[in-house]
Order: sequence, then C-alpha cells, then structure tokens
Amino acid sequence: MLTGFMLAFCSPSQQLNSGKGILEGTIYSLGNEPFTKLGIQTSDGTMYILKCTKEIEQALNGKQGQRVKVHYEKTEHLPEGLTLSRTNIE
Repeated sequence: MLTGFMLAFCSPSQQLNSGKGILEGTIYSLGNEPFTKLGIQTSDGTMYILKCTKEIEQALNGKQGQRVKVHYEKTEHLPEGLTLSRTNIE
C-alpha cells in the first residue's frame, strides 16, 4: 500500500504548472498518527500532499473521503512527495 502511494508521489501522471491552479479530487489522510498529512487523490489516481493553514486543515479533515476543489499557489517536489502549497478550498 505504501509503495503505491510512493509511486504516485514520485511519478504524477497529471502535469501541473508550478504556479497557481485548481485541482479536484478526494481528500485523504496519509501516514500514521501522529505524523499524518492531508492529501488529495485525483480521478486518475495521482496523490498530492497538501500544505495549508491550520484552519483549512481542520476543514479538510472533516471532508475526508469527499470530493473537493483545491486552489493552490505553488507546487513543490519535496522528499515526501509532490506537494501543493498555500492551498485553500472552494
């Protein structure tokens, strides 16, 4: 299971620009407590880690398993995977 997530992080099939954008997908919690991160999975199966404020994080925690649109300001290739930074939800 973890290998599948790592493959998705390392080889996204959907190309994102490095600037602003909107991504639609399903919200998931990734990892094990107490080190979980929020992620979004697109319809093609690609997973992205979300970096957001505590307020947005709390709102997204309540939407796990639901489809949402996420607005992002920046994409980053970090060691833990492809990350959407400064995110907000619609």
